[in-house]
Amino acid sequence: MEADRELILEDARSISGKLWLMARYAQDAAETLEARIDTETLDGQTEAEELREMLERVQTLGLEISEEIDAYQNKHSP
Repeated sequence: MEADRELILEDARSISGKLWLMARYAQDAAETLEARIDTETLDGQTEAEELREMLERVQTLGLEISEEIDAYQNKHSP
C-alpha cells in the first residue's frame, strides 16, 4: 500500500514539475517581450520567432502532461 502511495506521489510530482516549467516558459517570454517594449527594441520578426518557439515548447509539454495524466489515471483508477 505504501509503495502505491509513493508511485502516486512520484507521478503527481512529475506532472506538477512540467506544469511549473510550462508556466516558467510563458513568464520568460512575457518578461523578454516586456523588456523589449520598455526599451523600444522591437523588430517584429525576432519577437514572433521567439514567441512561436515558446508556444511550441509549451505545446510539447502540454502533450507530455496529457500523456502522463492518462497514464496516471489508468494506473491509479479503481
